Amino acid sequence: MKKIFFLFLLIFCSGAVFAQKRTLTGNVKDATGNPLPNISVTVRGARTGTSTDAAGNYSLAVSPADKTIVFSSVGFTTKELTIGSQTSVSVKMEASNAGLEEIVITGYTREKKSNYAGATSRVNAKAINEIPNASIDQVLQGRAPGLYVTAGSGQPGTAANVIIRGIGTINGSSAPLYIMDGIPIQAEAFAALSASDIASVDILKDAAATSLYGSRGSNGVIVITTKRGRNTGRTVFGVKAQGGFSNRTQPKFEVMNAAQRINYEEEVGVENGVNIGPGFTYSRKNPANANLPATTLAGYDKIRDSLSNTNYDWINTFFRQGTFQEYEVNASGGSEKMNFYSAVNYYKQDGIARRSGLERYSLRNNIDFRSERFSANVSSTINFARSSFIEAENSTAVVNPFAAAYYALPYEVPYINGVLVHPGLAASYGVLDQREGTAALERMLATTSKRNEIKGVLGASFRYKIIDGLSAVSTLGLDFRELMSERYFNPNTYTGTLPPGGQGSFNETANREIRLIANGGLNYNKTFAEKHLVDVSALYENIKNTTRIFGYTGYGLNPLLSGTPAAVTPGSATGFIPLINGRRDISALQSVIAIARYTYNDKYTFNANYRYDGSSSVPESKRWHSFYSFGASWNALKESFMENSTVLSDLQLRASYGISASPFSSSFGYLPTYSSTGVRYGGVAGLALSQIGNDTYDWEYAKSTNIGADFSVLKKRIRGSVDVYVKKTENLFISQQLPAEAGATSLNINAGTMQNKGIEVALSGDIITGSKFRWSVGGNASYNKNEITSLGQVNEFPSGTSIIRVGLPYGTHYIVKWAGVDAATGEGLYYNRDGTITTAYNSSTQSVADFGSYLPKYQGGFNTSFSYGGFYLEGFFSFAAGNKRFNNEDYFNENASFATSNQSIKVLERWRKPGDVTNIQKFGTARRFSSKDIQDCSFVRFRNLNIGYNVPKEMIARYARFFSALTIYAQGQNLFTWTNWRGFDPEDNNNISTFEYPAARTYTLGINVSL
Repeated sequence: MKKIFFLFLLIFCSGAVFAQKRTLTGNVKDATGNPLPNISVTVRGARTGTSTDAAGNYSLAVSPADKTIVFSSVGFTTKELTIGSQTSVSVKMEASNAGLEEIVITGYTREKKSNYAGATSRVNAKAINEIPNASIDQVLQGRAPGLYVTAGSGQPGTAANVIIRGIGTINGSSAPLYIMDGIPIQAEAFAALSASDIASVDILKDAAATSLYGSRGSNGVIVITTKRGRNTGRTVFGVKAQGGFSNRTQPKFEVMNAAQRINYEEEVGVENGVNIGPGFTYSRKNPANANLPATTLAGYDKIRDSLSNTNYDWINTFFRQGTFQEYEVNASGGSEKMNFYSAVNYYKQDGIARRSGLERYSLRNNIDFRSERFSANVSSTINFARSSFIEAENSTAVVNPFAAAYYALPYEVPYINGVLVHPGLAASYGVLDQREGTAALERMLATTSKRNEIKGVLGASFRYKIIDGLSAVSTLGLDFRELMSERYFNPNTYTGTLPPGGQGSFNETANREIRLIANGGLNYNKTFAEKHLVDVSALYENIKNTTRIFGYTGYGLNPLLSGTPAAVTPGSATGFIPLINGRRDISALQSVIAIARYTYNDKYTFNANYRYDGSSSVPESKRWHSFYSFGASWNALKESFMENSTVLSDLQLRASYGISASPFSSSFGYLPTYSSTGVRYGGVAGLALSQIGNDTYDWEYAKSTNIGADFSVLKKRIRGSVDVYVKKTENLFISQQLPAEAGATSLNINAGTMQNKGIEVALSGDIITGSKFRWSVGGNASYNKNEITSLGQVNEFPSGTSIIRVGLPYGTHYIVKWAGVDAATGEGLYYNRDGTITTAYNSSTQSVADFGSYLPKYQGGFNTSFSYGGFYLEGFFSFAAGNKRFNNEDYFNENASFATSNQSIKVLERWRKPGDVTNIQKFGTARRFSSKDIQDCSFVRFRNLNIGYNVPKEMIARYARFFSALTIYAQGQNLFTWTNWRGFDPEDNNNISTFEYPAARTYTLGINVSL
């Protein structure tokens, strides 16, 4: 009877409490009065919570015991309000730029920045989502200190070269490790991923974070977090559309027009007796024409006049105005137990070079589940991308359109009577020039270079609460990529008749890469006595990588089936034998991981990581190795003697030290390998040693020290961070050259050390924070000094046009020093190593390393933003300085050895007679590789301008049933570049410029709608 009574009493009391619950409603806006969606609204000390909808509204059930509600979101200052007996509470939230309230995501952990000892930078969604660039990594250019991003090509979708805190290897990979929603994904594989899916990107730079990834972490880690749904109580739909066009940026060199070219040909012929074209062939000054009849000479004059006025437009032949379009529909929402985010995205960009472009389809689904004990997060994306490429990109070859447009003679006309004049058939038309432009045009029309890519990433993380503070955690993931490349030579064209096919060719290469990851373990997180926070994790992880490549090239195409594999003629002893190639590669990594953090009273934090890695890419004697880090941070303003500071709002001091390693570029770099010799004996193919094994081959180890500070002043109006670091890489991968009798050309060894030292600074501030008008500025800058400190038993060795030498930075140019033109003879002058000047040229005895590296010492970016009412304007600039590159474009365009091609107008300033003072030597003297063509490639680039209007809620109130928020914007990308570089683009990822595909200038209009 007592049990029934107490049960009845419990039900009655519960019902009474439930009956007393009320609904709290309200609206959340920013400082300018615009509604803020996805703001978290929670009851402090309870599990109750929701999120604002697209119009900034929320509805939340509260009880009399609930005293305080909390409004929070990344990028805004958290606001807590006492609710009392109110039924409606509305607030305005102020942008905070996160500061020490920001959450640092490392891939294994999520920690408040104020309780983290590592050096990190974050790029938020606003800087990523709307930029008209298909490759996520290129969008990061200039956005974070210490992050150097260079686009090797303006081809749509091409991945960038990313270096964090300086290059730390000679022959290994310098690419950082990429983690998306806890799953490691492949570097340089972003063409198929949608930037619109990204919520934030965290750049982990020091050992406190990179040691978490042990043998893969020394180049830094970039953690990508995608968008997720929020508890809004309903489904919120969003629609995004933008489109625009791209134009080619202009190089700072100019080639001759037709009149200049005809005169140049005549002058060269008269001065040197060398016939380089019809300007001299049909000249009255040509001695061979001295005795010709007047009528013939008059005809020659007409030919010269006709050629002088032809000026065929090769620029428009190879290039075009590119187009861009992107469309997306997304949906998000959820309840207290489940949230979801889904998006479908279509992206299409036609490049500024004809035949180049990217088309992409993306689908993302993220789902989050939670209950009292169990939570799970599932992230999935599947993407398909179709790319088309130009011929011979990034080369000086004639068929590269970026070279051909300038090599081509201005009076060369590729079509006669509507027929394309094949270079090999030019004589039949009586054509008198070199036909370089036509050769490239014919190659562009006669061939294709395509690639289809399927990219899928699936990840799931789980957490089960065992007891208070102790949870079991696990992550499972799949990173899948399949590339199908196609190369086609049309048999019905001149190019298709050339060897080796003779009747066209068709190539397909399939590349499938699969990465599986699984980890699991325990996490203990608990606060004792409200002051002692302990967070400890122990994990076991297994990663397996599988690569399969197969390709073939078939010849003798049937013209009726051209463009398909069916056109290939089966091989026979008499010809058209297909070429077959392929490779299989499997590697695995097993790890034991320990992560620990202790925070006392939110003031002192101590971080420690330990990882024990075993990799199949390392010999058994070196296979297992320990990696670790430890760090500490001090939140100084929590101290009693600092809490009354009227200037400082935040001050955190940090320090860390640790060891990580660099991944191998090959899974079997330590094993002896063999390849087919192509020689047969008794019908059996022979094998030959191609790589000598080394059972002591080991990882490159990076030891990093970082000291930093995060601060804000004047009530967080000004925020900043400063970091100083030293990173020393030991055991450098070296390819040791071997004598011919060794049976192989080189041996992989470990020798030497490299050091990077630098400083990074980031500042941002709110200059004006009025109720209607706001003005904010921000910027980051970094300095890095790279130095090779040891190479083992040698002091230096050449590497292409660079020198690897102790005491110098990586990428140092090594070449003969140019001394100008001899005013008496017109010959080129060069410095000997002792400083004397000579006309003799010898790269072996004269080359010096006085010209710096192609990697910058200084780099960064700065931005400003204005808003008034619903209008906003944002501008972003990036810069790099202290680096130089070899300009191969000038070398070819100002070179008499290539005088039958068109040349720069600077050759009109060449030396002609004794006493001429010029930097262009006389015609007929060889232009050598020298420092003359090494140029400063420092730059400041106006990378992005965004102007938009957030339509006020009251203006669209009548359409509320159709949409709840509307933004219209226009933007320009790569608007202007300030530089002394004379080529196409100063921003590149190598030390030599070779008529590369430059970044385009792009203009777009866009609209974002919330439904």
